[in-house]
This record gives sequence, C-alpha cells and structure tokens, in this order.
Amino acid sequence: MEKLKQNKIWLTIIVIGVVIIGILLAMLHQQKQSSPEAQSSSYASSAKAASSSQRVEDQNNEKVYAKKASNMKGHVYSEYFTTWSENDFKAWANKYMNQPESERHKDGVSESFGTSTSWKNSRTNMVYPLDKIAKQIQSDGYVFNYYKTVKDFNKDYPGVNPDDIKK
Repeated sequence: MEKLKQNKIWLTIIVIGVVIIGILLAMLHQQKQSSPEAQSSSYASSAKAASSSQRVEDQNNEKVYAKKASNMKGHVYSEYFTTWSENDFKAWANKYMNQPESERHKDGVSESFGTSTSWKNSRTNMVYPLDKIAKQIQSDGYVFNYYKTVKDFNKDYPGVNPDDIKK
C-alpha cells in the first residue's frame, strides 16, 4: 500500500511537470511569434502590398489627369494659368531688359505674366526675379516653366491634378 501511495505521488508530480512544461512551451512559442524578427516579415509584406496598391492608385490617377488635361484649354506658367503666349513672354523680356537697371531694380517693379499672381523685384532685399526670368528667356530662347497647353504641362507633371492649376 505504501508503494502504491508513493507511485501515485510520483505520477501526480510527473503529470503536473508535463502540464507546466507544456504551458511554458506554449508561452515561448507565442513570444517567438510576437518578436520583432517574426513580425518583420509580416510588416515587409504589408508594406509591399501598400506600396503596390499606392502605385496602382497613382497610375489610375495619372490616366484620369491625362484625360482631363487633354480636354482643358489654356497656357500654363509656373503652375498658374496664363493668358500670355510664348511670344508675349519674349516681347516682355526684350522690353524689360532694354530698360536701365535703375528702372528695373526699383522696389515694387512687378509682372504677373497673365496669371493671378505677381513676381516682384525688391531692391531692399536685393532680390530680382524678373531679371532672372528675362535673362533666361533671352539666353535660352524659350520660357522655362511655360506650357502651351495643359496637356504639355501634364506630360511633365503627370501626378498633378489639372484642376489644381491655379487660375
């Protein structure tokens, strides 16, 4: 009888030990799954999926923007609609550069180029954007950032919604 009681005690101890080891192994397995190493592959795959999804959305937007741009009329200068043609810019550059420097560099000398905004010279700050624009037109023979059509603008900036061009 004594031997049977000792065997029951040992059997109980062994069963409790196996249960505890099982619980510890389950906890270790769960901890491994939540470790940064285990999650990095999950993060990488979700980031890749998000990137792919964004790329598809961007491509779809670009197609929509291209279609919009082909139907829109007008000239674009520096992300603004303009009423000026390229010849108007060239004529302005010649007229502007023929003025004496003292006239060109006065405070408040400005030009809108047919847009809703103005580019202004500032003698106070020693900033003369109009000189830079006029010299670029004269030296290069074309107007930088000028597009004859919205479609041409869209070719250089396919990700910009043509509706966002400032009027």
